[in-house]
Amino acid sequence: MKNKALILPFLLILLPLIDSLFIPQTFGIQWHSPKLMYQIGVALMIVKLTMVAIGLWLLLKAKRLYMEASKSIRILKFSVFLLGGLQVVIITAICFWYLVAGTQAKHFMLQDNIAVFTADYGVFAPVHHEFSFICFDANGFYHMQPIAQLPWLGTFTFTSQDSRLIIQHKNQSGANTQEISLKGYGCLQ
Repeated sequence: MKNKALILPFLLILLPLIDSLFIPQTFGIQWHSPKLMYQIGVALMIVKLTMVAIGLWLLLKAKRLYMEASKSIRILKFSVFLLGGLQVVIITAICFWYLVAGTQAKHFMLQDNIAVFTADYGVFAPVHHEFSFICFDANGFYHMQPIAQLPWLGTFTFTSQDSRLIIQHKNQSGANTQEISLKGYGCLQ
């Protein structure tokens, strides 16, 4: 098959696209903590950009194959080239955003088996806190059970006592305490 030279560039362009569109961040791996996996996902943006750039370069280098290929292969190659070009633009913009605005790694908190992510997407969505119960296995992998999603609490701390999540927060209306039942949340051994 004379089109074997197109397999590697297609993989280098399509694998990052599949990871970005269909699989949760960092290939869906949940190891150590949500914050670490987020940070690895940020670092993988540079790897994805490099993969796509190399794939595009290999596609351009294979121009002899383009002339000899059938019409369907030429259309496929052109489509993958367009997808790669679009990815380069989007991933470069995301990397630039990380450089200018920083990442959201500071919005993760972990205490005992409770994790909190403060989702702050600026003007695109209201700020809210996502509380989850985390269960770890012997190898450090985890799975999360969502507990609650609460609107912006201001400055807050949280503890878990007697099957209750106790959240103490300060906002414009003063100091408040909120309790959420943790019954039904736990890790099966």
